[in-house]
Amino acid sequence: MKSLLSITLPVLLVMALSGTAITSASAANSSTVYVAQMTKPHLPSAPNGGTDDYHCFLLDPKVTQDSLITQVEFQPQQRPMMHHAIMFLVGQKDLPDAIKLDNNGAGWPCFGGTGIGSSFSSFLTSPWLSSWAPGRDKDIMPAGYGTPIAKGDRIVLQVHYNLLAITSGKIPTDQSRVLITTVPARGSHLTTLYTELVAAPVELACPKGVTGYLCDRGKSLIDLAQRTSQSSVAESEGLNQLCGYNPINPTPSNISICDKKITQNELVVKATPHMHLLGRSLKMILNPGTPGQKILLDRPQYNFDDQSPTILKTPIRLKVGDTVRVQCTFDPKLRTMLPELKKLPPRYVTWGEGSADEMCLGVLGVAHL
Repeated sequence: MKSLLSITLPVLLVMALSGTAITSASAANSSTVYVAQMTKPHLPSAPNGGTDDYHCFLLDPKVTQDSLITQVEFQPQQRPMMHHAIMFLVGQKDLPDAIKLDNNGAGWPCFGGTGIGSSFSSFLTSPWLSSWAPGRDKDIMPAGYGTPIAKGDRIVLQVHYNLLAITSGKIPTDQSRVLITTVPARGSHLTTLYTELVAAPVELACPKGVTGYLCDRGKSLIDLAQRTSQSSVAESEGLNQLCGYNPINPTPSNISICDKKITQNELVVKATPHMHLLGRSLKMILNPGTPGQKILLDRPQYNFDDQSPTILKTPIRLKVGDTVRVQCTFDPKLRTMLPELKKLPPRYVTWGEGSADEMCLGVLGVAHL
């Protein structure tokens, strides 16, 4: 099985401006809360008969000094239709491109990546600031850790709106915001926390006895490209290849597995799961099948509405050459049972950005050693 080393695959999220700052001080230190809200309400819409809107917005928290982020809070105005959100930092180098794409605060469609510079070309390789999913209201850094943000940096907020969740028939507008809590970088003793992603391909055939036009994998991928983007197909096939599977004709399975080789000594501080509605369990394993095997994350009963992170009681060291495995299980029969999905036609399900597609993704919070 090949390691998941360098994925140049695209996808995900970000939102807009209007920053204010609130400072609180104590005898020991001071912290500042910067507030950044979308400048304009956004009315989600899905292209080509789909049910998902990936939209990016440029937010300006108006950070006044180089700082370390200790907490990120995404406050969705329309929580029921939020599938997830991801926040990326935008430095001065990529800021002109981001401002142009943002279209005076209206934001831009961003299936397949934010489209800002080469460093933001891929969902799986872009440096995440934070992410939000149901069950995760605040992203609080473990004690002693923080994420750097420089004076003048901005945030790209990528939001995945799930229109399957709208039952009233009328889609509301959204004007969400992000709050970041920081301490000054100068004089701080916090350790920098980074994000490490481990992803596996998804190949779920229609259950036995279920038939339909989209149960053919090739036709399902064509439909995926039409609903989202052509890069979604490249992402699905690229994950198969990088994980050692046949990218053109993979064997369908209700279990997804991929191993990633570690290229830098790290300390795992926290771990978070992400699958969609067909997910049953997710596990992350260090050096599987060896005497030194350790469990980094275990969600035996995955709940889409509780994607909260697990803070490790004792951080686990990763050494160069170690292997981290992500392993997910799925139940394709749920597609015929869940209210959000049973009204959709049967399909062969692959890795994809829509709520009716799937993902197998483990997110590690690590410190470099």
